[in-house]
Amino acid sequence: MINVFKRIVLILIIIAFLFGCFFVYKKYSKNIDTTKKLTFWSIQLKPIYEKQINDIIVNFEKEHPDYKVIWVDIPIQEAQKRTLASILSSTVPDLINLNPDFSQVLAQKNALEYFSEDELKDFNSDLVDKLRYKNKIYGIPFYATSPVTIYNKEIFNRCNVHFIKTYDELYSVANKLYLCSNIPVFAGAINENDTLLKILNKYDVTSFKTQQEKENAFAVYSMFDDMYKKGYLPKDVLSINHREVIEKYMSNQALVIVAGSNFIKMIKQNAPDIYKNSQIAPQLTGLNNKYDVSLMNFVIPKKSKNKELAREFAHLLTNEKNQLELAQLTNVLPANKYALLNDYFKFCPSDLEEKSRCESVKQLDNLISDDTEIKDKKAVNENLNRFLEQVLLDKNSNSDFIKVGINNLFSRLNLYIE
Repeated sequence: MINVFKRIVLILIIIAFLFGCFFVYKKYSKNIDTTKKLTFWSIQLKPIYEKQINDIIVNFEKEHPDYKVIWVDIPIQEAQKRTLASILSSTVPDLINLNPDFSQVLAQKNALEYFSEDELKDFNSDLVDKLRYKNKIYGIPFYATSPVTIYNKEIFNRCNVHFIKTYDELYSVANKLYLCSNIPVFAGAINENDTLLKILNKYDVTSFKTQQEKENAFAVYSMFDDMYKKGYLPKDVLSINHREVIEKYMSNQALVIVAGSNFIKMIKQNAPDIYKNSQIAPQLTGLNNKYDVSLMNFVIPKKSKNKELAREFAHLLTNEKNQLELAQLTNVLPANKYALLNDYFKFCPSDLEEKSRCESVKQLDNLISDDTEIKDKKAVNENLNRFLEQVLLDKNSNSDFIKVGINNLFSRLNLYIE
């Protein structure tokens, strides 16, 4: 009888203990955050676009109350390093804002989700084409910039020179402008990043394989060599960056530059006299009369735990309304084709900054196409730029020197092209 009583007491104690554990769990589980997270990385959108992004996040979270969007805005110089580190880890962002070159590197490593043609039907098709690898689309276009040509119209008029449309026309009038003004004619960061590659693309040099491409590349290198040795380019043209190009123009050390509308604003604020004498024109082109563009895009890592929500959030960021608002705040161009149809891009006042907006949008309908699969674009750019240095800095460089160099250059480049 005593043993039965002890068993009953023991069972009651166990039941009381379990009930106690249950109530403690219920009490403290209320304090545990069960909200799921969608992580979004952007590149330097703060502070200009901060309020708008936060509003978009609020609306998204209303539609998905179980989720909280974690927005991280990264300095541009850290973007690639941090993205690569995250891709290699087990905790990746769900949506990342990158440029196409680095995005393609990740696509080559099979680290990204792909997008269907139908999914991107609301975007400018030429911009979508910039985000293909092996005919698969690895990103969603976010925004673009397409620079225009800025030139000193007062000196052009004084020297009786009509404005030029291509690099060849610039070359043909360079001597007249230089003798008339004693000012270097063209300043460009031609040895920085992919500037030279884009110029070569305008001369249909894309695969680095055919004899015709060799001849076109020879013409481009010879043109810049002659302009450099005759003083039509600044002496430090091989070392200046985009900002220093603007400074050359503002200080009357160059008559022609190619730059974005954000730099036009800088000229207006810092060199009003130069700005007053300036005019804009379409971006300088080459044989194919096509324009280049810089693009930013969104990618979704394959390791993302919220792929479908990341797609939805990316499309929210790039819908017509939000794209137009981004453009109006930052002077970039929308990737959304319906936003591009807005009157904001059709009717621009006479102010140069405003005119450049309309001019840039027109250029999106005639972009250079890169139909070559480049495995290592950084290596391609380094080889192109290094050879330009050799040509311009060698006082004895001539046609034979450049022709031999082009042959060797193309052989090296084929190591980096599929």
